[in-house]
Amino acid sequence: MARTSCFVVCFLGLCFSQLALADEPASIPVATPTQIRQTVQRAIGYLQTESGAWLKQGRCAACHHVAMPLWALSEAGKQGYTVDQKFITDTVEATLGSPKKMMASGIVPNPDAPPDPRPMARGVSTGAVFMAAVAGTMPSLTDGQKQSLSLIAADIVKKQQADGSWEFFLSRPPINESQATDTAWIIMALQGDIERDPAKSHRAALEKAIAWLDGPDVPDNQQMKVLKLLVSIRAGKPREKMRPAIDQLLALQRPDGGWNQTPVPMSDAFATGQTLYVLSLAGYTAQRPEIQRAIDFLVDTQKPDGSWPMTSRATPDGRPGRAKVLTPITCGAAAWATLGLARVARKGPL
Repeated sequence: MARTSCFVVCFLGLCFSQLALADEPASIPVATPTQIRQTVQRAIGYLQTESGAWLKQGRCAACHHVAMPLWALSEAGKQGYTVDQKFITDTVEATLGSPKKMMASGIVPNPDAPPDPRPMARGVSTGAVFMAAVAGTMPSLTDGQKQSLSLIAADIVKKQQADGSWEFFLSRPPINESQATDTAWIIMALQGDIERDPAKSHRAALEKAIAWLDGPDVPDNQQMKVLKLLVSIRAGKPREKMRPAIDQLLALQRPDGGWNQTPVPMSDAFATGQTLYVLSLAGYTAQRPEIQRAIDFLVDTQKPDGSWPMTSRATPDGRPGRAKVLTPITCGAAAWATLGLARVARKGPL
């Protein structure tokens, strides 16, 4: 009887051990500097190809296929990676070179076209907001591009609501996740405008928007933690005052080294790249174990074509993801992953 009991105990112990191991993430190897740089270079190739193909099809200058890739490519170029500078220059000019070019690229409506009857038509153009937010990261802008950015800022200020926010019409997570995420991007667009032209009305609009974003009704999810920290960094907030927000993000890192958009899905490149990029701006480098683990996750999960696997996400109101075309989500995720990796794994001057 004693032998039987011993056998049962050992058998159960083995089963529980196997179950415990099954719940643990698979071991992810430590990425070498060469592997990291190859990962970034593959992502650059994917972004240039995907963004270029999107524009050649005559599609609008959408945030996920134009602004985000431009930002990632520009940052990678600054960090010493090989990028198509002509593509960056030509695309910025084609979208922001003049009011006419903005209308042709679809980031602002043509006033001579028939009125758009949809409620969202009275809102701020998301594509224009993203381009304005990203333009501040570009090394230089022409006079025509600056004029276009001033027009975008004026439209933003005109459409601001009394509480400091802007109307929100359509949830398309993760990029257009909520009214709060859109407001965060609008704030970043206004921050760049203030640097160029400190108009009193624009400065007042920015202050009201920041106050709204700091209010109690703003969701406290993963992306909002990251975007609020990014807004604070761009505003020059002292690092010691951002410490609680930084610590919160570090505490949310998952066992596999990544971050996830919501508590249910597994880690993904969108949330991980986004968090990695903002932490790098806050001064964190690959010497930190948390940063190295995030790098390892992104290197390990990249697909051969330079992108990362993504799935259609549920909306904040609980409706399941239903996107049939995943390239917008995939392109946005690749841009964030490239931004994060290029910042913490600088290749050096060309």
